[in-house]
Amino acid sequence: MLQILRNKAQSTIIQGVVLVIALVFIFWGVGTNMMQSGRDAAILVNDQEISFQEFQQRYDQTLNDYRRQFGDAISDEVLKGLGVKQQVINQLTQSALLRQGTQAMGIMVAPVEIQTTIQKMPHFQKDGAFNLEIYKALLTANRMTPHSFEASISEDLLTQKGLAAINSFAAAVSDTEINEAYQREQETVTVNVVKVSPDLFLNTIVVDGKELAEWFETEKNRYKGEQKIKVKYLPFLYKSAMAGIPISDEQILARYEKEKSTYQIPEKRQARHILFKADKTSTAEQHAAQLKNAEDALAKARAGKDFSTLAKTLSEDTSKTRGGDLGAFAQGRMVKEFDDAVFSMQSGAISDIVKTAFGYHIIKLEKILPATTRSIEDVRAEIISALQSEQAQPATFQLANTAYEDIIAAGSLQAYADKHTDKSVVTTDFFSRSALPADLESDPKFVDTVFSLKQGELSSLIETPSGYFIVFTETIQEPTLPTLDAVKERATQDYRLAKARKMTQETAQAFLTKVTSGADMAATAKEAKLTILKSGPLRKNNPAPDPALPASLVEQALRLGPKTPFPRAPLTVSEDHYILQFVERKVPDPATMSEAVKKEYQASLLQQKQDRLLGAWLKHQEKDSTIVTSKNLLN
Repeated sequence: MLQILRNKAQSTIIQGVVLVIALVFIFWGVGTNMMQSGRDAAILVNDQEISFQEFQQRYDQTLNDYRRQFGDAISDEVLKGLGVKQQVINQLTQSALLRQGTQAMGIMVAPVEIQTTIQKMPHFQKDGAFNLEIYKALLTANRMTPHSFEASISEDLLTQKGLAAINSFAAAVSDTEINEAYQREQETVTVNVVKVSPDLFLNTIVVDGKELAEWFETEKNRYKGEQKIKVKYLPFLYKSAMAGIPISDEQILARYEKEKSTYQIPEKRQARHILFKADKTSTAEQHAAQLKNAEDALAKARAGKDFSTLAKTLSEDTSKTRGGDLGAFAQGRMVKEFDDAVFSMQSGAISDIVKTAFGYHIIKLEKILPATTRSIEDVRAEIISALQSEQAQPATFQLANTAYEDIIAAGSLQAYADKHTDKSVVTTDFFSRSALPADLESDPKFVDTVFSLKQGELSSLIETPSGYFIVFTETIQEPTLPTLDAVKERATQDYRLAKARKMTQETAQAFLTKVTSGADMAATAKEAKLTILKSGPLRKNNPAPDPALPASLVEQALRLGPKTPFPRAPLTVSEDHYILQFVERKVPDPATMSEAVKKEYQASLLQQKQDRLLGAWLKHQEKDSTIVTSKNLLN
């Protein structure tokens, strides 16, 4: 949350990313009241109103940010789980609180500051100087009033000043703090590991018939089958109505012109790269070595060595098998540093070394694919389908609704079918939720509705993504409990696994009890026919997995020491149990820390201090404020 707010303090407007810009110019007046009508207030923070338009703009921007980060394929369900709406409400509320608190400190934004900021924006400049004609052209093109941009600039500058004022109270990090953080992050622990798994016992279990029968009696509900139903239904599908809807050339042209922007294919660039991996968990020495490797590779590439061959032999990215080829991609699909480099290059050029979170890259731009717009002929079929679909939906509803009224009038679905022989009533065999008939709608809401019907009950009109259905439940077949003989093979496997799991837990606990009581680890393992593995040095956030220990247990291993050499209980991952024994801990000497690493820790710790301070300050502001969120926004 705080990082998002911090990023917003230097908005896309201030940074000059003015792709779609709400323009205002200081020379036509500063300080205009930009308050929206209370009827348009999405959020009220004390006496400041935040409009639904402002909320929607930030909401759309946040969604686009997520899609750029995770790809366009991110589903609406995932986005819902991320709580994007509440994120945006929090961002806008906290931004308003920050500005209001800044003003309460007596901090203001002078008109000349806004003027200077606008004059420095490269998008309004020609030959390095502000150009009024360019400004006017952008203003006209975006159909914006001359005040919204001024307000945005003023708000951004005020936010920056507020952050600077708050951060000034957390402006220093001591050497002691840096040394402690370095030791905490870089210390390593080595442990002995004993793994106890159900696989060790499965083949030793002898199945006793009486015990199996007793176990089955307690577990038989898990073998209970699903409820099955048999239904009759009448479908009204959009696709059936679409085929008969004529679409004229005039309609196609009008839709094409209206939505022409959606048919634009952005400029793409095809590039190759050579990657030398180094991330935030790599040491300064590793970074230096990889940078040197990148410098050597760059020299070879610029000396005329075939870039594809160099990538195949030197790159540490999976693209090396394709000679480093990343294919064609649009702007915004790669990490920022890589993206900025590629889209500033000329075709055939080789970049300088580009550092990203993944490491050090050398990029060759193979080809620039200019932006194009798909022709009306290319999208003709799509437009026809879209127009037919739009017209088919109300027409389909009307047909379904008329049929439903006729069914009620006739007294039953069967009576309706007898009277309307042209209507195809479908009769199914028995089916369950997990095995639907191929032609029946699989939409979860539809399935829930169908399985909620009682025997002999007619549904109301059920809307689905593909159309409407009217369903009559003929027969419900309740699930039955099978006999042991009917599921004996499966039950036997489950019984053996259950016993193996219990033996695993008991063996692991007995082993831990014995060694914590003073028994020798090696002798105890030998007696129990278990193997001891010694881990390598385990470090917090270590990117390299250790074959002896799952990554999820590293944190617990780091808690062990000479006074507590064993965990209190066996540690579990899935069905496996682990017993750990502390061997040694190595704490690095801060004196060995390079200046570059020290600066990284200093910056990180300072950021953490400032974030905590900002968080506490905002919490205090919120406590003393009146914040009202529109019910329409929360629905």
